[in-house]
Amino acid sequence: MHENLSLNINRKMFQSDKLENKINNKSSSILGPELEIHGDVKVSGSLLIYGKVFGNIHSTGAVRTANGSQVKGNITAREVTIGGKVDGDVDVNKKVTLGDSSILTGNLKAAILTIEEGAKFEGVCNMASNGQSVTIEK
Repeated sequence: MHENLSLNINRKMFQSDKLENKINNKSSSILGPELEIHGDVKVSGSLLIYGKVFGNIHSTGAVRTANGSQVKGNITAREVTIGGKVDGDVDVNKKVTLGDSSILTGNLKAAILTIEEGAKFEGVCNMASNGQSVTIEK
């Protein structure tokens, strides 16, 4: 009886995952800590980076860099969360989060920006509203 219960729970869990993926149309890719890429990365969906990328990253979803990861290149995505080191420009449609262990050296363009205490950022920040630059009159 316990085997049937477990099988039914697992079947329902995987079915709901498939349904959720169809609804959200999201797929995720993970670059492990032992992986080092030299070249550009293009992802249809989200990307989680634990390793090192020496090249530009383009994602239609979210890009997350974990603590200890390294990216030397530009990142273009819908959302970005930085926990490691990024040396390059970040161009995001929605939200950028600089985590407490993040180091960003490069220019940043986003609609929403969150900087946690301890984050390091060197560059120019451009906050856009609805895809347009905001002009401040004196």
